[in-house]
Amino acid sequence: MIDTIDVEAPPATATDYESDPDDDQGFGLSWVAVFLIDLSYGGSEEGCWRYPAGILAIDPWVYEILGAAPAGFCSIAAADVHARRLRAKLPEANQARPDISQTNSVGQYNVRVMRAQSMPTHFPRIRPSYE
Repeated sequence: MIDTIDVEAPPATATDYESDPDDDQGFGLSWVAVFLIDLSYGGSEEGCWRYPAGILAIDPWVYEILGAAPAGFCSIAAADVHARRLRAKLPEANQARPDISQTNSVGQYNVRVMRAQSMPTHFPRIRPSYE
């Protein structure tokens, strides 16, 4: 299970990356959704670098395992409660999936809480650059 990803990236905006449940970035709803996250090739600098990228999970069986669907909430607190409920069953959804740091990775499912006007379908919106 992936809780945090320690990778340097450009400054985030509300639609670029997940915001922490305590952050109040931008306008809009607090979205809770499941993303399939893997490392994407960033470039050949320093022997190759990668960055975490995710796409919205659309497989119905994932949401069946987790017992709930993506949702938008007016408050961060309500979104956090929904996210915790989904995260409790993430190990079952990621069973037999290698960690994203492994060469045979096919991605791992992770619950993300974002604040945006509409639910993002992927992240990052803007590909990070090497610095």
